[in-house]
Amino acid sequence: MPETNNEKVMAVLDATRAQDAARAIQYVGSHFVQHYPYIAAGAEGLRQHIDNSTPEQLKFTVVRTFQDGPYVITQMKAESSGDDVFAVYRFQEGLIAEHWAFSTPNAPPNKSGHTQLDGPTEAKHLADTEKNKVFARGYYETFHLGGDRTRNNEFFAGDLMIRHEPGVRDGVSEFLRDVEVLMQHRTIDEVKLLLGQGDFVFIAAKGTHEGDPCVYVDLYRVEEEKIVEHWGFPEMVPPQEEWKNNNGML
Repeated sequence: MPETNNEKVMAVLDATRAQDAARAIQYVGSHFVQHYPYIAAGAEGLRQHIDNSTPEQLKFTVVRTFQDGPYVITQMKAESSGDDVFAVYRFQEGLIAEHWAFSTPNAPPNKSGHTQLDGPTEAKHLADTEKNKVFARGYYETFHLGGDRTRNNEFFAGDLMIRHEPGVRDGVSEFLRDVEVLMQHRTIDEVKLLLGQGDFVFIAAKGTHEGDPCVYVDLYRVEEEKIVEHWGFPEMVPPQEEWKNNNGML
C-alpha cells in the first residue's frame, strides 16, 4: 500500500490509467473538492469520468512531481490529446481533499529547442524550499502583479533564463521583450496557489486575457535566489455553462 502522498497520487494515476475507478477513489476523501471544470463534483464525479472515458483518453505520462506539505504537484503529458498538464492535489487526513488541473496543447520545440516537458525533473536543494518560495512570491508580486520592471537585477542572473514556453528564445532580454507585448493583452490579478519544493516553485494566478477570465500557470526553477528556468502557459477559463462543477478553476 502506498504510504506517502506522492505514492498515493501515483496510485490514483495508475488506477485511472487502468480504468479502475474503485481503486482510484479509495484515496479520495468524502468531502473531495474538484476544481477541474470538465469533471463533475466529488468522488462520484471522478468515478463517472473514469468509467465514461476511453482507455486512450486516460493514458498519460508523468514527467515531474514534487511535494509541498499536504500538496503534491505533477506535470504530465496526456497521450491522446498531446496536452501538457499540471495537476495539484491537496491531502487531508491521508486522503485527497482537493484537485486542480491546468492544460495547454502540446507544441513543438521553441526557438531554443525546449518544450514544456523537458528540463530537470527532480527538485534539488531541498533545504532552500521556503527561501525560494518567499523569493518567487516577491518576484511575482513585484514583476507581474505590480508591473515593476525596474528591479530585474534582483530576480535574474544576467541574461540567464532557460525558457520552455512555445515559440520563444532563451534569455532574460528576450523574456522582457515578450512580457511588454503580453502586458498589452492581459492582467494578472491574484496569486491563488504558490507551492514549492527545493528549487521548484509553482504558481497559479487569476487574471484576464483580452478581458476574459484566464488562469496563469508557471513553474520556476530558482538558483541562489535568481530565476534561471521557466515553464508555463495561460489557460482561458471556459464559459460557466460548460462547467461540470461549481468550484471554479482556482
